[in-house]
Amino acid sequence: MTAEETRRAAVFDRERSHLLAVAFRILGSDADAQDVVQEAWTKYVRADVEEIRNTQAWLTTVVTRLCLDLLRRSREYPRQPEDLPEAAGGEDPEEVALLAAELTAAFTVVVEELTPPQRVALILHDVFGAPFEEIGHILGTTPGSAKKLASRARGRVRHAEWPDVQSSEAHRVVSAFMKAAQQGDIDGLVEVLHPDVTRTADPQVLRPGASQRVHGRKAVVKETGAMRASARRARLVLIDGRPGIAVGAKPLAALVFHVVDGLIIHYDVIADPRRLALLDIED
Repeated sequence: MTAEETRRAAVFDRERSHLLAVAFRILGSDADAQDVVQEAWTKYVRADVEEIRNTQAWLTTVVTRLCLDLLRRSREYPRQPEDLPEAAGGEDPEEVALLAAELTAAFTVVVEELTPPQRVALILHDVFGAPFEEIGHILGTTPGSAKKLASRARGRVRHAEWPDVQSSEAHRVVSAFMKAAQQGDIDGLVEVLHPDVTRTADPQVLRPGASQRVHGRKAVVKETGAMRASARRARLVLIDGRPGIAVGAKPLAALVFHVVDGLIIHYDVIADPRRLALLDIED
């Protein structure tokens, strides 16, 4: 391997976890995310690096466009810029992004129903904090149109129907989950996990090759038991005003929960630095 090949490999490895996180959030599939990131590596190897000013932005653009192509092929969406609006007007330029807890629920309810451009705009902006100028460039449209796409997607998510859990119930369930995880209490975990519980997570907190999505009570209990050491560093917090868990003093990761009828139906382990920076975490 030449010095240039070694340098490129090191740069790409540094960005791989973030790229996998972006691809998974857009596609919802570990296998597809892995394939897209591998294809991005191939394109990076062949690219003229002297023309790349910002490697992370370039790689994110490549990965996102590959995700768009895959979504359009697999879901038979048209390639024309569907749902691209007229110039944005009457919209609050300081519109607040979705709260993390709302997006956690959204991933299991409505994100798959969004058009590919809406999905990309919502996830890049509300999940990873990308500016609309960057999103517009990726989608081949204006920042105003990218903003409108995210707004429409956000409206669809906010109007999705799922129970509005009382904070007291959610606090009890999340607290019981953390206590059981810290003590290695399998029965305690079973009591608070829905049989069809889903755990999603950013690659930064997973061992290499581990799935970003784990489904089913048995699988989640097994994984939680294996992460008992990390659980001991966990503490109860409020994340965007809702009960959650933070790991580490900084923190290094945050867990956002979706609780229904006293059971955890989904939780998301947020460890990507861009995602963590968007959270409002209070002890």
